[in-house]
Amino acid sequence: MSLAIGAYFFLIAFFLAHLEIQIEGPHGWAEKLPTWRWGGPGGRRWFAKPVTGYHVCLVTLILLCVHLPQLYAGSWEREADLLAMFFLLTVTWDFLWFVCNRHFGVGRFRKGQIWWFPTWTLGVPRPYLLLIALSLCAGLAPALWTGMWVDRARHWSMVFSELLALTVIVTAITLQLRRRVPAAARGVQSSAKVKPK
Repeated sequence: MSLAIGAYFFLIAFFLAHLEIQIEGPHGWAEKLPTWRWGGPGGRRWFAKPVTGYHVCLVTLILLCVHLPQLYAGSWEREADLLAMFFLLTVTWDFLWFVCNRHFGVGRFRKGQIWWFPTWTLGVPRPYLLLIALSLCAGLAPALWTGMWVDRARHWSMVFSELLALTVIVTAITLQLRRRVPAAARGVQSSAKVKPK
């Protein structure tokens, strides 16, 4: 069951990344979209980037869709699983945006190249690590009342590993395809002409 869930959430992440690439193009974090932005000191202190109407609506829609099973047979354990998957989905979807975006790519996925991720740890944006930690906490939470720590940890680890493996595979395929097709044919300017975000 865990492998099917991981594959399903990976497909959601993959298509969300491509949908956002179609909407945003080379301009991440809704930089050029006609959406409201809350970028005051309060928003920057909590999120380190402006909060946009686009992201609030998209994340809310995804949370509503992910929680559909709760309408049929809701439980606290299922809620924990859904939240754990949502946090992993968010990290996977976001990273795939960089991997699959012909205007960006993995080569520019580093500190100083992504204005909406100013803080990095262990070579990744710090929010990724926070979301992975939140996912693990949500995944283990039911063990507080069931005592099934090992089973919960095994289930979470299996899904996390599957999402990671599928992401690595898509990244490798994407890099291989990009090496075969010249940048000009992909519609990408040379790196000297591309403005950093």
